[in-house]
Amino acid sequence: MKKTILSLFVAAGLISFLLASCDSGPKKQDTETKKDTTSKKELPKETMKESPKEPDSKISALEGKWVSTDDSKSVLQVKGNEWIEIYNGEKPEITKFATGDSCLANDKAKTNPKGKYITVFDNDEIRCFYIVNVNDSKLELSYVGRGNTLTYKKKK
Repeated sequence: MKKTILSLFVAAGLISFLLASCDSGPKKQDTETKKDTTSKKELPKETMKESPKEPDSKISALEGKWVSTDDSKSVLQVKGNEWIEIYNGEKPEITKFATGDSCLANDKAKTNPKGKYITVFDNDEIRCFYIVNVNDSKLELSYVGRGNTLTYKKKK
C-alpha cells in the first residue's frame, strides 16, 4: 500500500514536471517575439530615399543643423536618415527617421499626399512630426498627437 501511494506521488511529480516544462516553451517564444518587434523600428531603406523622378524639396531642405527658436540650447541636426538631437552641447541622441505621406508608425493613419510627415524611431518610442514649413532658413514641425509646433532657425 505504501509503495502504491509513493508511486502515485512520484508519477504526479513527473507529470507536473512535464507540464511545467511544456509551459515554459511558449513563454520563451513570446519573449522572442517582443524582441523582434522592438528591433523592427527602422523602416525598409526604400522608404527613406527620395524618389529619383520627383525630388522632394521639403526632404532635401531638412539637411543641416537647426537651432530651436524657443530654446537656443536645443539643436537638431539632420544628416542623411539620421535625426540627431543635442541639448546644451551634451552627448547627442542619434536615431533614424523616415518620411512619408502619413505617420509611418501608425498603420491606421490617414495619408496626406500634399503633406510630408517625419517618423523618428527612438529606442523607447516612435515620434511623428508634420512638416508645417521648411525652407533655407526656417523649419516648423507640428508634433503629431501633442499638437505643439517646434520652430527652428538654420544654423550657418
